Amino acid sequence: DAGRAMAAGLDMRDALIAAVSPQGWEAINPVMPVKQVRVSLEDSSVIIEPGAMMLTKGNIEMTLESGAGVGSVLKNAATSAASGESFIKSRFTGTGDVLLQPREDYIHMINLQNQTLVCDQRLFVACDGSCQVGTMINKLSAAFYGNEGFVMPRVQGTGMVMLQTPVSSSKIMVVELDNETLQVDGPFVMAYWGDIEFTSKRAGNGLIRSIASGEGRVNSYKGTGTVWINLQEAGCFPVKAPAK
Repeated sequence: DAGRAMAAGLDMRDALIAAVSPQGWEAINPVMPVKQVRVSLEDSSVIIEPGAMMLTKGNIEMTLESGAGVGSVLKNAATSAASGESFIKSRFTGTGDVLLQPREDYIHMINLQNQTLVCDQRLFVACDGSCQVGTMINKLSAAFYGNEGFVMPRVQGTGMVMLQTPVSSSKIMVVELDNETLQVDGPFVMAYWGDIEFTSKRAGNGLIRSIASGEGRVNSYKGTGTVWINLQEAGCFPVKAPAK
């Protein structure tokens, strides 16, 4: 029952699920969202990806932002179609609480200090209203050869940014760059922020050397800032097959 489940180390919510589930806790836990974020506003604002909000409480007004002018709308619509990201973002302004949808992915909070953050598609969830949310259009060579996509979400400014990732912090390698260059053999970088330039280039000085090296092309991150690498995607952690 719930009492025995709590005694076994489960919290109240998990214990109640275990008590009412005929399949048992282990069977139902993977499909139960266990993380939910509440954003408390005090005469401030937050920008949230459409569909991420569950409810609001208090004196809060919602507006939709898509850029200024017809040209910006058409440009954003084109990049939105290319990236799969919505170019319309929801801004919630006022005093009260905004409750986001429950989710199974891992939540990460990043504090930008007058910096630019770029991340993989569908990782951006929310950020402080003082930040600017847009897209970064990669050069054709970086998008095609680097396999990082033609368009990527971009957040600029000072404030907190919320990302969701399919892996926990223990499977993310954090690389700090100080006016340095990081070269990655594969599209394993999930996000980077600071003053960093992303390019895709040959592994060697020339085409013949590049082919001979066996590496082909590498993704290059040059500058000062932070880079996150998905170690599971890179093959450092084998993905377990689902139990039959």
